[in-house]
Amino acid sequence: MKKIIIILFLFAIFSNANAQHEHWDNWHDDWLHIKHPVIEISYGISKTNLDGFSSKFENVSSADIKLGFSNEKYHSRKGLTKYIFAYFNFGNHSSDIDAREKTAGNLESSSWRFGFGRKEGYPIRFGEGSFSILPYTSGQMTWTRLGMNSLPDSSNLTDLNRLLLFDKSFRFGHAWEGGLSVNVSRNFALNAGYERSNTYQRYLFWKNTGSVLIEEVGVGLIDGFVRKILRREPVAGSIVNFVLKNAYYFGIYQLRSKEMNWPFGGEAALNFDTFKFGVTVTF
Repeated sequence: MKKIIIILFLFAIFSNANAQHEHWDNWHDDWLHIKHPVIEISYGISKTNLDGFSSKFENVSSADIKLGFSNEKYHSRKGLTKYIFAYFNFGNHSSDIDAREKTAGNLESSSWRFGFGRKEGYPIRFGEGSFSILPYTSGQMTWTRLGMNSLPDSSNLTDLNRLLLFDKSFRFGHAWEGGLSVNVSRNFALNAGYERSNTYQRYLFWKNTGSVLIEEVGVGLIDGFVRKILRREPVAGSIVNFVLKNAYYFGIYQLRSKEMNWPFGGEAALNFDTFKFGVTVTF
């Protein structure tokens, strides 16, 4: 009962924060919306880990493609642009595409995933041209199918049984990414970022919903603080938004790596930590 009360209380706070967000977006009705189809391709160097797992995972690399639409909201009075990219993602984490030297005895894998997400931030523009830098934050819901090419020795039943909970099955999870996108022209950008992907053994609706609501309340509070800065100093607001949100998400995802439904408990999540590089093409 206490958990339900906490969740309802947090939902009320989040609803109020979201109402303030809508007020900002409709401020004087000066936001102009421009939508474009977008393709984003990335390659990354990853590390797999599972808290308390004694066996070693082999290095993996990732390849991802995102398809979706960007929405640039331009405030004509303030000269401020908000970038939003809603996308479908499909990708692979695999030892087979990793160029680093293999270590004998490490567990090799090939994992496929898909998901839906949103990337956003406030571009910092230079001059009258199209060159700009976008400090961004991205989050998505994911479904990951871990495919192990090798398993722990049968003498290590603890590791073997834990890994079999993920192997050959689609599991729900969340992923967060923070980075910089350098727009060298109106249609082309270079990206570099860090992603943490948490995959859960199982999905518990109420506990996961409570955990997500707590996360969103924190994001709403950060948004309210950042909007006050954006009204006065757009460049400073963009940087503060990037730093605060990514630091906040890192902390939340670090806690969930040990307890998948933090603060409501749960088993450790299977994690992929990835440094990513890629390109974005906007039409």
